Amino acid sequence: MKIRPSLVMFLGVVTLLMICPQAFAHNLWLNPGDYYPQVGSTVDIGIGWGHKFPANRIDQEIKAGRIEDIRAVDPDGLTVNLVEASVSLYRLKVEKAGAYLVTAKIKPGFFTTTPEGRKWGDKKAVTNPIKCTNFHIEAKTVIMAGGNAKNLSTAANRPLELIPVTNLHNLKRGNRLTAKVLFEGKPLRNAVVKATYAGFETEDIAPHEVSRKGHKGAGRHYPVETVTDDQGQATFPLERAGYWMILLSHRPPYPDKETCDEYMYNTTFTYEVK
Repeated sequence: MKIRPSLVMFLGVVTLLMICPQAFAHNLWLNPGDYYPQVGSTVDIGIGWGHKFPANRIDQEIKAGRIEDIRAVDPDGLTVNLVEASVSLYRLKVEKAGAYLVTAKIKPGFFTTTPEGRKWGDKKAVTNPIKCTNFHIEAKTVIMAGGNAKNLSTAANRPLELIPVTNLHNLKRGNRLTAKVLFEGKPLRNAVVKATYAGFETEDIAPHEVSRKGHKGAGRHYPVETVTDDQGQATFPLERAGYWMILLSHRPPYPDKETCDEYMYNTTFTYEVK
């Protein structure tokens, strides 16, 4: 299937206005209009939400206030606030050569499974609780300005985070990407790392290839899946040019079992393969 990397198709719009229980299988991601801009330019950064990467249509714009935080760390490690153009589009002024680490997150919360289905709130807030999850949904991308990789391998200090080891600026179809996964600043071993590209469909993978290369989760296959080693690193092939998204999820236990059972940290990392 041919990938069409047009900005119109690529810009996903967050649809958190009406979150239903199934939405917790959704992903949040960041869509820069230019991953490799020149110094002095301004980069539009759209916010995507859903199952299909990228979203190929506009459903609803995010309700004001749903995004708790969106910011960038510049090549010198300084925090840069993005300019809000709309509730689903932000702008970054690129003033230095090097890597800008851009992160976003929605407001965290609790949902609890009950005999009547999932409900908002922790165990103490609902009747007949079965299982509670404290969710944290975030996204990260890297914008590399002026052909410079300065600050690329620096952590953005997010709870669950992917950090490229391979220089993204040199990525081309057929290369391999190595990255490390951190949780609370420490390498996360045996973490499942999934990846997909813009325009991917399940039909792109032959049936005999799915079990070897793909993963079925939340009713979907992914073209790439691997696991981190003891140092929290993972390497996987990049068989397509275009836009890619890496997906991470980690569910450690919640400390107060009377309140909730587990955390759910979901995060994505988006980048472009030339």
